[in-house]
Amino acid sequence: MTKVIFKFLFSTICVGFAIQTSAKESRVAIANFGPHPALEQVIKGFKTGLADSGFKEGETLEYEYLDASFDPSIVAQMLTTLEATNPDLLMTVTTPVTQAAMRAIRNPNIPIVFAPVTDPVDAGLVPSWNGGSERFTGASNLQSMETVFEFAQDLLGEVKSVGLLYNPGDANDVVNVSYAEAAAKKMDIELVALSVESQADISVRVDGLAETDVLYVIPSSMLQPALPAIATVARRIDLPVINASPLGVADGQILASMSVSWFDVGREAGLRAARVLNGEPISSIDIFRPSPEDHSPFISSIRLKETGMTLSDALADCQCLR
Repeated sequence: MTKVIFKFLFSTICVGFAIQTSAKESRVAIANFGPHPALEQVIKGFKTGLADSGFKEGETLEYEYLDASFDPSIVAQMLTTLEATNPDLLMTVTTPVTQAAMRAIRNPNIPIVFAPVTDPVDAGLVPSWNGGSERFTGASNLQSMETVFEFAQDLLGEVKSVGLLYNPGDANDVVNVSYAEAAAKKMDIELVALSVESQADISVRVDGLAETDVLYVIPSSMLQPALPAIATVARRIDLPVINASPLGVADGQILASMSVSWFDVGREAGLRAARVLNGEPISSIDIFRPSPEDHSPFISSIRLKETGMTLSDALADCQCLR
């Protein structure tokens, strides 16, 4: 049985979520897939973007929060519970939650701002990157795969093959694979992508990538919470790991990360949410898409010492050791 803490201050009905609220003027509801440090950074950035635009919690804004503890079966109930509070705006965190909102949120007058959604056009949320739909706008965490692979080469030397895991049931993961395939083809790198249907399969799938030069962990709702398990197997088979989030770098779980700031992605969503609350049509607001310059590398000094690696000239002045 899923173990979920439930705090519901404005009603005593419903089970299966974690919720927090305050009381003031505008009301923003936040629907999160589950508690995770990277997603918490997105939410923190979202609130910062709103505060920077004059919407400060406890003064001109109140928040209501629910998460589904990464249980897809209760996402729809979470969304309808939040809809019942009649928020002025709904923030959806991750692609699965945002896509579920397309069906679960019946009130067309509730604007929805998402973050992070890798490719909102491919996910069917908006018609283009240049503007929202009648209901959606937000911020993407789309990684530049060429930037990631170039970093891997600077860090490890010649990289002939890259391993990648993905959940075929998650639109974000499938999109990441397609971008990785295109970058690998352009750079003459072999991409070995293995599907993972459940977290129970992860260890076996990592073992299946033992012959690749590096494993890149994409920003996946299934894979990111399983990073410790991925790191354990990778270390056993001596497979370097680069993550799409800095998590696991400083404590030496993995070798490195090349990532877009999840806080900045959230802040960009918050800035767009403020424009919506100020009356700007949601369909006129562009989608934030990270550029290669928005990516930052981090390298574990612990793993460097353990493996006896030294930084190449290309990374000697990166100031990215953690």
